[in-house]
Amino acid sequence: MENFNLLRLILLATVIIYYIFEYFDEKQIADEREKLIQLKTYELVHKVTTTALLFVAIAYVLIPTMNALVPVLVLVFAFLYTEIIGKIYFRKKY
Repeated sequence: MENFNLLRLILLATVIIYYIFEYFDEKQIADEREKLIQLKTYELVHKVTTTALLFVAIAYVLIPTMNALVPVLVLVFAFLYTEIIGKIYFRKKY
């Protein structure tokens, strides 16, 4: 039960970080460069989330006693953190 509460706190912190990042991200000027960054970021998010889904499926088959919340959390973390890190990376690159 203690493990479950820790996972819930980590998930809550992740969602708060994501919404704070999105709040400041909306203040960016919407130009063609930002659209390119958004497209590149979503392409990266798609690839990372698909890869995470593949690994979660393999792990779930190999470890049938795994908590069902773990695959969901892995996918949520893969999506949210890849979007945050991808936008920061592509802004520095372009």
